[in-house]
Amino acid sequence: MKKILIITLSFMIYSCAIPISIGNRVVETPSATNEAETSVYASQSATMMAINHILPAKSAAFEMMNKTIILPAFKRNDINVYNSLQFLAPEGQNEDGTYTFVYVASPYLEDKNYDILDVLIAEYGRSRAEEYFDIWLSCFAYEQEVMSFR
Repeated sequence: MKKILIITLSFMIYSCAIPISIGNRVVETPSATNEAETSVYASQSATMMAINHILPAKSAAFEMMNKTIILPAFKRNDINVYNSLQFLAPEGQNEDGTYTFVYVASPYLEDKNYDILDVLIAEYGRSRAEEYFDIWLSCFAYEQEVMSFR
C-alpha cells in the first residue's frame, strides 16, 4: 500500500513539474517577448477589458452613445487608441436583467489616454462633455470593472 501511495505521489509531483502542452504550443514560463514561433504570449502587449453592467431601460441609449459620440470622439482624438478599441454589445440580458457591454483595448497602449471624460472634453468642450458623461454614468447598474491581461 505504501509503494502505491509513494508511486502515486511521485507521479503527481513529476507531472506538475513538466510543462503544460496544448497542441504544439508549450507553456513553461511567461516571457515578455515573442521570440519563438510557439510562444503563447504576444510581444510587448497587454489587453485591457472594461466590463459595463447597464440598466435595462438605458441599454439602447448606452449603445447609441458609444457608437455615435464616444467612439467617434476617440477616432478624432487619437486614431491609435481608436484602432486598439473594440466595443462589444450583448446578445441578450443577464439573469439580473442588466446588459453587459465590454470595451476591449488590444493592445492596450499604456502611454495613451483611454479616459472617456478627457477625450470628450478634448472633442466637445467641458460643458458638453460633462453632459454626455453624466448621461453615460446614469446608464450603469453597477460600477465599471476594469481588468488587464498580458
